[in-house]
Amino acid sequence: MRVKRVIKKGEKEEIVPIAVKQTEITPEDYIEWQISYLDQDDLVEFGYLLKAFYESGKILKEEICAIVNQLCKITTFEETFRIEKMKTELFLSDFRVIYEKTPLLRLEFKDRTFIDVVLRHKQRAVGYQAMVFIYIPADSNDLQVSEPLVGRSAKKNEIVSWKPKKEHILGLLKAFLIASRTHREDMRKIIENKIGICRDLNWKE
Repeated sequence: MRVKRVIKKGEKEEIVPIAVKQTEITPEDYIEWQISYLDQDDLVEFGYLLKAFYESGKILKEEICAIVNQLCKITTFEETFRIEKMKTELFLSDFRVIYEKTPLLRLEFKDRTFIDVVLRHKQRAVGYQAMVFIYIPADSNDLQVSEPLVGRSAKKNEIVSWKPKKEHILGLLKAFLIASRTHREDMRKIIENKIGICRDLNWKE
């Protein structure tokens, strides 16, 4: 379980990792989930959830297709933005301080859950890659735990379950469609081939 503490100071925000077994969890802490959707050709995590919500009738075909139709007409986040370096007049010994400015997209929900689409440098290749994270408040009523997380540290091998709502699933669909062309193509394969809908849409810009 990865937990991050969100520290807000005016317009500035810092998200820092905490050691959950040594640190008391607070309402400012969030469970960070870098959510995936495919394992080879099998649906996992978001892919599984999207199909399950559709098959149960919680999300309609028209809702999914409308989001696809809207977002596949725009250029992706990965293609539009870049990571920039900003020079300052600050020095540490002989070294100039340079800040790295990294863009991200954020979608916030009423229950304080939020989705971040973050741009990162590729580790083993040239260029950028967009990554999708969902942050769940540690005091969320939708968490299933043996006892509330806030006010204590995490137990060894503790399991925490979370029940996403319809708006979270649709928000994640939007995030993957807008993040990059690779994610968008993966969403097309899941929606058309695994779920079997929206096949008559034009997925190209």
